[in-house]
Amino acid sequence: MYIILLVIHFLFHTSLFALKPVVSLYANSQGASALTIGALVSVYAFTPMLTALYVGKWLDRFGAKTMMFIGSSLTLLAVSIPVFNVSIPSIFITQMLLGFSQIFIVVSIQKTVGNLSGSRDKLIATLTFVGSGGSLVGPLIAGFTYDLFGVKAAFVTIVCLVSIGWFLILLLRKEQFPNFKQSLNNTSESSFKLLMNTKLRNALLIGGMVLYSKELFTAYFPIYASGVGVSASLIGIILSILAGASMVVRIIQHHLVHKFGRNHILFTTMVVSGLSYALVPLYQDPIPLIILAVFLGAGLGLGQPLSLVYAINNSPEGRQGEVLGMRITINRGAQFIAPILFGMIGSFAGISPIFWATGGCLLMGTMLTRRTQKEKNEDVP
Repeated sequence: MYIILLVIHFLFHTSLFALKPVVSLYANSQGASALTIGALVSVYAFTPMLTALYVGKWLDRFGAKTMMFIGSSLTLLAVSIPVFNVSIPSIFITQMLLGFSQIFIVVSIQKTVGNLSGSRDKLIATLTFVGSGGSLVGPLIAGFTYDLFGVKAAFVTIVCLVSIGWFLILLLRKEQFPNFKQSLNNTSESSFKLLMNTKLRNALLIGGMVLYSKELFTAYFPIYASGVGVSASLIGIILSILAGASMVVRIIQHHLVHKFGRNHILFTTMVVSGLSYALVPLYQDPIPLIILAVFLGAGLGLGQPLSLVYAINNSPEGRQGEVLGMRITINRGAQFIAPILFGMIGSFAGISPIFWATGGCLLMGTMLTRRTQKEKNEDVP
């Protein structure tokens, strides 16, 4: 079952990241403004920001198999819409529906994998590694298909990927999934009371910081690098190196946690990521920028699965799905709000202060890890 879940995770990640460049390329080919393209991108994060918490509660109530089937069916519907009618409005609908449907699959797989027998750190690290593989393969498939055969062929390819994932979900049986105690708190207790747990709150905040930092780097590094004379092809290589470093470091995550402790590793990754971010505007030559991308990719690559494991570890019994839904709410909220806030900084002060401010936020995030160390002598962030 674990292997099937990994394949499903890879397929849906590949389809999602294949869609991203297709949306931008098509909108640009239609003469859409930068504001319209930005709206197309951000609407994907806006929908789950509002609904992820409820989806997490439904997961606790109805189970992972049911939620994965619903999510995959809605995803298949979402990516099929442009096949029959490619237009800016239809892609808006696709993005909104896709943002909602993906939550069903993501939280279901995370909760299921996180409760399989074996080391949770190793299981989650492998899961995120596979997801990163999808983020690398997806744009390549979409880019070549779009260039060679056009936008409709690119969407058809994405539909095929999702269809395979949907079929694999059908093959899974409910009895294969781990047994969870059903949540009794879906309606009687406020979800935000969960944030009173300091360790859980800190883990969710760190996860959000790591995610939006990675998104901001992808968005603003090309602007900075091109401004200092780095070619477009080399910029793409540097971004790929960052993604590759994020993948490679997850292979050894389990061994690092076992040897040094999860809390110390997370603290170190936040320091490394923050310093790497802040140092970027001080260099213009490709070699130091590549080195910083390696360190940043390794730091952010570890931060995401570490915070995810901790969120699962500290979830109340019967409410893991709810916690994972809240995690996505915070992550998507950060993805939606951070580009606006840091974009305002860039508008007034230039690109470099965006890197300094983001690096400073990551370094301040280390205080969240140090605070939990004082509370209990435990191997947690």
